Amino acid sequence: MKQRFLETLHLEENYKRECKLAENGLPVSIWETYSSFANTEGGVILLGVREHRDSFEVNGLTERQLVKYQKDFWSVVNDRNKVSKNILLNHHVAVVEVEGKKLLQIEVPEADRHDKPVYIGPDPMKGTYRRNYEGDYLCAEEEIRAMFADQREVSVDSEILEKMTLDALNVDTIKGYRIRFKGLHENHPWNKLQTDEFLMKLKAVGKNKEGNLSPTVAGLLMFGEAEYIQDVFSNYFLDYREETENEKVRWLYRTTSDDGDWSGNLYDFYYKVINRIDDDVAVPFVNRRNGARVDEVDVHEALAEAVANALAHADYQGRRGIVIVKNRKKITIANPGTLRVSREDFFAGGNSDPRNPLVLKMFSRVNVGERAGSGIDKIMTAWREQNWKKPEFITEYSPDRVIVKLEVGQVVYIPGAADLRGKGYELESAEVTSRIKEDAIKYNAMSKEEQILSYLQRHGEISMGQATELCGYKTKSAARKLMEKLREKNRIERIGSGPMTRYRIKS
Repeated sequence: MKQRFLETLHLEENYKRECKLAENGLPVSIWETYSSFANTEGGVILLGVREHRDSFEVNGLTERQLVKYQKDFWSVVNDRNKVSKNILLNHHVAVVEVEGKKLLQIEVPEADRHDKPVYIGPDPMKGTYRRNYEGDYLCAEEEIRAMFADQREVSVDSEILEKMTLDALNVDTIKGYRIRFKGLHENHPWNKLQTDEFLMKLKAVGKNKEGNLSPTVAGLLMFGEAEYIQDVFSNYFLDYREETENEKVRWLYRTTSDDGDWSGNLYDFYYKVINRIDDDVAVPFVNRRNGARVDEVDVHEALAEAVANALAHADYQGRRGIVIVKNRKKITIANPGTLRVSREDFFAGGNSDPRNPLVLKMFSRVNVGERAGSGIDKIMTAWREQNWKKPEFITEYSPDRVIVKLEVGQVVYIPGAADLRGKGYELESAEVTSRIKEDAIKYNAMSKEEQILSYLQRHGEISMGQATELCGYKTKSAARKLMEKLREKNRIERIGSGPMTRYRIKS
């Protein structure tokens, strides 16, 4: 019976629904629910029905009740002394019929960020509600302040930190960024600029009131030292860890912004994560081009997209920081803050409304992240094409968090796969493929180190992906250890950074 009732009203079995008998007038608690739906993900209020665990008790409303309740509802929702904002249109309040009885249905959409918080009474700190699986709850002060902060048109990350000097920025991070920028934009005029001028073009720094240069919030997050970032954002914390099912081992690998042996900023964290996060994504040999994977929608690019979006959409005032956990083929990416668009717009793509647009723009200038939209389309499409488990996108409140859960597997070769890296790249020829396969057979009798060195003598350089396949490793972790061992012996050197990293015999 319950399922039939929901199907009649085109409703889903979830927490976005509130039923009230409303026998003796418009329920006072309806306004808490109105506020909670508006501040969360929307929902439907049904008057004239009571919900039980496995069924609905449908009493219905009389014509007189329907007229009075609608009049009373519109009167209150339009009274700014009682409700902060009316976000409804006429069609959101309607009479519906179920089992021959009439109900009043009030559909409350999620409010735009410019209208949040939607609260009842004169004081937002005492009248702002949200919805969770247990019902409506009164928001904590930090949640309300975060909603007010999200109303701003000028992004937080564009603010110039007046009292901070450029000493807060990490020189090596900036140098690495410029090397990558130049590699991608060889003839760009910014390559000729001095470092200060380059950072000004990026809007990573700006002139303070005294006419000197200070970092912007985006510049500090991207290029700063963790200790200085924490001076501005006391809850700032980045955490990446690789866990195991073995309860005796807490984690196989972990790096955090508090380690002290690296900068702790967003840019360096991104590359620390992305160079490890897809190690367990098995890629068939035929699905490569010059050591790079080939997918119709690149799975690895989608993983990178998910990480970049978490960094660009995070609320760095929020608690618990950014936490990325890999447990074999399961990856969880969580960031503080909520979505700034509705879930419908989020999944539709093209309207991401990032909380830190300058951070996203800085990433996009080195081909990281999706500048135009949320990147969700790329993730969903990649997983659908590979026939993997559908990604989960979860929003939690108090504290606010967005959580993405991904499960990866064997990448399936897709004939005629599209090249997402732009023009100028082609699939590996049969000749190249045959050559590498022959090398693998020939080198099988050698030690792993000899295999790498022999390959380098013949071909000049090798990527981590090629080294992994050549040595017969299942993941890049083992290949990475081997390459570091050869570097320590002064036999090879690393060139490039991030996905463009290659190795060659040291001259």
